Amino acid sequence: MKAVFSARRSLPCVLAGAVVLAGASSMEDVAQARTQQAAGGKKQVWSVTTCMAMIGDDPYGARDYALDWQHNGGGRDARHCHALALLEAGDEDTAARELDDLAHQPPQKGEAMPPVLRATIEEEAAEAWLSAGVPAKAQTSADFGLVAQPNDQALQIARARSVLAQNRADLAEQELAALVARFPNATTEAYVLLAEAERKMGRLDLAMQHITHALAGAPENANALLERGIIRERKGDAAGAQQDWQKVLDLSPDSHEADLARQDLAVMAADPDSP
Repeated sequence: MKAVFSARRSLPCVLAGAVVLAGASSMEDVAQARTQQAAGGKKQVWSVTTCMAMIGDDPYGARDYALDWQHNGGGRDARHCHALALLEAGDEDTAARELDDLAHQPPQKGEAMPPVLRATIEEEAAEAWLSAGVPAKAQTSADFGLVAQPNDQALQIARARSVLAQNRADLAEQELAALVARFPNATTEAYVLLAEAERKMGRLDLAMQHITHALAGAPENANALLERGIIRERKGDAAGAQQDWQKVLDLSPDSHEADLARQDLAVMAADPDSP
């Protein structure tokens, strides 16, 4: 049994660093924009906040809004919103290409893209490539972003995920071990990925140590519980594995992690003596 780490983060996480979404005011902007579009209003006021706020609720509407914005002189922000709308709508391949192209864009009117924004866009591109099932391109995107922001943890984690997806557990383990050594308070995801890499390398005691650390800070993290179940199963603790996978189902029954937990439980039920 093996875990497939979710290739997508939630949309708010993807947008973090790119734009700060407003609360009620952004929803009012969205309503106003839709009203103007429906009425054929010619005094459209374009806003990155409005466009980004539409994505989670109406990605196709955000896509159309961003395209209209681009046709009316919208630049980097319009393209960025369009790419994220495509990502949320499920067109990962096109979104990844657009994000990569945007990150490589030369300075506009003499103004270079801020390194932190370039890193954010390339992290988003890496996530999109992983969702599209093209981890080699995800690694390339992460590497380009790391040129702009060498110590960006999110990009380092995206790179590690892309390396793991290419069956390079040895390299992922090396890079993630270095990351948590430098930043002991690294994200839960970093420790879960490190445990996964160690488990794939057969280092089950180290894997259990790091997944225990991850769960100490996030006891209801579905990815961490899924991974601990796999490690427990590999160590011969079938009851513990079943407990972890059942907890994943209880916490988030409609999630990708729950689908994987069901698969693992079904395999165990069909052949309880298999390692």
